[in-house]
Amino acid sequence: MRSRLPPGLVIAAGTYDGVLAGWEFTESEKMELKFATSVHEGSIRSLSIASAAANVPNGDKKKNDNPGSLLSCGYDEALRTHDWNKNLTSSGEIRTPSDFGTPVCSSFAPPSGHSTHCILGFSNGKVCIYKKRDWSVQHVLAGHEGGVSSLAVHPTGKLALTGGTSDGKLKLWDLTKGRLSFVDKIDPAFAQSGRTRYNPVSSLTWSTDGSFFGLSHGSHITVREAASGRNLLDVDLPSKVNEITLLSGPEGLFVAAACNDGSLPVLAVEDSDEESRRAIMAIEPVDSHLAKEERFKSIKAAKGYFVVTATSAGVVSVMNLEGAIKMIMSDPPSDEESSNSDGANSESDDDDDDESEMDLAVDIMATTQLGSGARITCLSAWCRAEDEAEEENEEASVEQDEENSPNMQKKRTRNDDVVDERALKRKHNSSHEVSMDALTVKKARSLVKKAKSMKDKKDKKKKKGKKSIK
Repeated sequence: MRSRLPPGLVIAAGTYDGVLAGWEFTESEKMELKFATSVHEGSIRSLSIASAAANVPNGDKKKNDNPGSLLSCGYDEALRTHDWNKNLTSSGEIRTPSDFGTPVCSSFAPPSGHSTHCILGFSNGKVCIYKKRDWSVQHVLAGHEGGVSSLAVHPTGKLALTGGTSDGKLKLWDLTKGRLSFVDKIDPAFAQSGRTRYNPVSSLTWSTDGSFFGLSHGSHITVREAASGRNLLDVDLPSKVNEITLLSGPEGLFVAAACNDGSLPVLAVEDSDEESRRAIMAIEPVDSHLAKEERFKSIKAAKGYFVVTATSAGVVSVMNLEGAIKMIMSDPPSDEESSNSDGANSESDDDDDDESEMDLAVDIMATTQLGSGARITCLSAWCRAEDEAEEENEEASVEQDEENSPNMQKKRTRNDDVVDERALKRKHNSSHEVSMDALTVKKARSLVKKAKSMKDKKDKKKKKGKKSIK
């Protein structure tokens, strides 16, 4: 059975031609193109999506149910803000200082929830902190010699990592004070004319809890523990890595990579001194020497083990890597088990079905192509926060417990006659029958359950209030 998509998932992609496209998902979990419009003169270099502050009665801005602002950074040295809920009608243009160069990378701070700032890295090496409220510049940080190639904001929004294009430096910034906290060097790529050359830091990413971060440069991937700076994973892959993302779940921490040869490897991040690492090639590389249009240009984590990928040919996909991770974590068969494999005919048909399901490393939930020949340069994905999804699950469990309680059963018996009378009245008053599909019925039932749950909670509060008065 296929897992459901992350709640409220939306995807945005930018192309070499300056076209910005966005997708949402229907109730049947099909990708629907929401917009596709030209917004920049030249390629789009970076995209970031922020949550929209929900209009709730108590003014709690932390509850964000929908995507809000979308920021696009173009080769034309312009920043454009868009409102996702208005089908991406351009809501403003921010001109960058003339000597800053091209905005190469961007991220809202904090990345999820109520964002207050936006961090941008420029081709001249500057790192700029903008206030999201009026898009005024709050701080300009020295950044890197030769340009900023990537950045990642900590989940708290208080720290940010940046990587250099040619200086081989990894820098940690304190965004609250607007100053540098730590500098580290990556391994050099090669030496030329007596000078050390470094590959650009192509990707930076944090784990969901902010305890770990990963970086990639050339074909190298490193995952470190933030508190100690200790390397938990430090490997070279057969192909150049374009982008990485960290995935967290019950099985542990994993890193997935979008590679230039069209492959998608998944590696386990473990605190181990062993040289061998548990990993799997979720998608095999393309046979040709150069993958060309088949190469993975970008990969973004959605929620859990879900990722969103984009190829250079404009193919955008939502994948579930749970099968690959289960394969990684499954223990290899012992010698006795392998010797007994000759007796596999005695296994049941159910076991064969389970094994066939486990053989599926990647479950492609949805896929689409942007036009014909559209070359995607960057990608961004947004979904509802985990705590909001957990709140929905908690409400459902509380609702089930209340329905099974003796008090609820007594209420049902008392109100059965009243409900029957109301149902009869509705039946006689209705002049024709209304037909609803299964999805509408399911949605209506969920709304009724939520309403009942809210009413029961209010009744409990009233009873508690009366007892305290007595």
